[in-house]
Amino acid sequence: MTDTPEQPAPPPADPPAAPASRTDSRRKRRGTGPFLTSEQEIAQAQAAARARTPAPAAPLTSERPITPKFGRYERADFQQVENMLASFATRRFGPFVAQVMNGFFGGSTPAEKNNADLRAAAQTFCLYGYRDPKGIRLVDMFASAGLPLEGRQRAALDACLQARLLLVAVEDVHVGKQRVRGKDVLRDEPVTLTDANMPQVLRAGDRVLTWTIPWGTSWQPIGVGQRLEARRAGVLDRGLETLCDGLRAVRRELPERHGPNLFWLVHRIANAPVG
Repeated sequence: MTDTPEQPAPPPADPPAAPASRTDSRRKRRGTGPFLTSEQEIAQAQAAARARTPAPAAPLTSERPITPKFGRYERADFQQVENMLASFATRRFGPFVAQVMNGFFGGSTPAEKNNADLRAAAQTFCLYGYRDPKGIRLVDMFASAGLPLEGRQRAALDACLQARLLLVAVEDVHVGKQRVRGKDVLRDEPVTLTDANMPQVLRAGDRVLTWTIPWGTSWQPIGVGQRLEARRAGVLDRGLETLCDGLRAVRRELPERHGPNLFWLVHRIANAPVG
């Protein structure tokens, strides 16, 4: 009798596949969810701004601004963009804006709080100067909102992102060329301002505090400027030293970190009675 070789055992069958979950084959429902609070909106906008600009821009050290990378813009384009920026700030962060404005007027009189020019100066600081602990400004949040700005409006927004506060010692005024030349006394840099109105009122030796944005190879003033006559320049210099001592800061830090303190110092000296 011949031995028959044993046949190998068949491999074990694969376990049956688990039935597909019903939820895997269905589109998930999307609910509206609860309304966001103003604090949550601010947190979301800050997160979006940090994703776009992880760190605040490095301070500019050249007397010439960086030309907007999206081309040139006109004054009307800037005004349109700033109106959109102000509307965005009020609509999305109304209580926060009110808080910053109240802080700006912390030590002011009732008459100053109701002054239209001073309120405009406070709004400019709120849009371009106030920074949260991460260094994010309202203009940064606006840029991260994804509005479809193109052409000259996009160039104007790019310029707004470079807004800086200057305290200029005026050296030369040319009315015909709408030009003011001088030195930023806080950064110790030469500065050229291009504006239709400032050359009409400024004189050599004056000081002017103003927010500016890039305009070609010069700076264009925005908002409400504060002029200080040449005869008060010495008082201003002493006031700046006292302010720096009180804040434990150096002059270069005043525009970026202590804008309201700097503004009220210049405003008080400029409007003080002449002895």
